[in-house]
Amino acid sequence: MKLAIASTLALLISSAIAPAVHAEGDSSAADRQLAHNVRVSFAHSGVSLSHVFVFARSGQVTLVGWVPEGTQVALAEQSARTVDGVTSVNNLLSRSGGRLN
Repeated sequence: MKLAIASTLALLISSAIAPAVHAEGDSSAADRQLAHNVRVSFAHSGVSLSHVFVFARSGQVTLVGWVPEGTQVALAEQSARTVDGVTSVNNLLSRSGGRLN
């Protein structure tokens, strides 16, 4: 049940952000590229990507989801901050394995 709630929350967040990103034309391509670059940085840093969503808008990056180890919450934020073009990071990651408690 809790996993379903977390999945629904992630879907709602992505639905709310996606239309705004697609409405901007050229900047949406840059935002998608920035989000991709952050995910690549995560992979190189050893951050688990399986339950992490990365949203980018005009250099502002938001991380949503969960990671298997608490140390990866800080590692993800630190890794995102090193990517060229990132101006700020809103880290909403948790170490809960998908549990909302």
